[in-house]
Amino acid sequence: MKKYSLVLLLIGGFLFLGYVFYHNNFTDEGILENVIERDGYILERKNDKETVKLYIKPEWIPFNDTKEHDLDIELARENNTGIILDEVWNREIDIYFSFDTTYDLNFTRGSFMYNGIFNEDGTYTTNSSYWDYSIYNLNNEKVDFGQSGQGPNSTFGFAIEPENYDLIRDGFYVEYSGFYLYEYNKK
Repeated sequence: MKKYSLVLLLIGGFLFLGYVFYHNNFTDEGILENVIERDGYILERKNDKETVKLYIKPEWIPFNDTKEHDLDIELARENNTGIILDEVWNREIDIYFSFDTTYDLNFTRGSFMYNGIFNEDGTYTTNSSYWDYSIYNLNNEKVDFGQSGQGPNSTFGFAIEPENYDLIRDGFYVEYSGFYLYEYNKK
């Protein structure tokens, strides 16, 4: 019985180690982490201020509901990067729109967008600005917004204040130019 338990423990240990190895090297999260840390990869920034255009449908805007809405809706996919409308929340003083990213990365080489700068010395710089956002309605009228932000990771968001709700009632467009385009290659 002790030998049987030992064999099961060893098999479980090998399975766990296999899972950890696979996750750390072959999943999108593992590849991204290794690329960012330049662990076995060469990383090069190819373009600054990469712009994505997103459309926010009116049914996603909670004008009268103050609970957080977890939407998790992919709005665009460019350069192996999915732009996700993560949450929308009517905070009573404004409606906040939060976005996240997902990745579909190749193990050996590829490209992706990220809204921060990975420096050669291993540090990370954020460079978010109010000017990274252009928001306009279906009539191409500019929509002013309040708070904007970035992070953690490659998340970003902004808030629309109540005096501008009529401008977004039928949906609106967001142009976000805070991404950097990166290319990577396996060493």
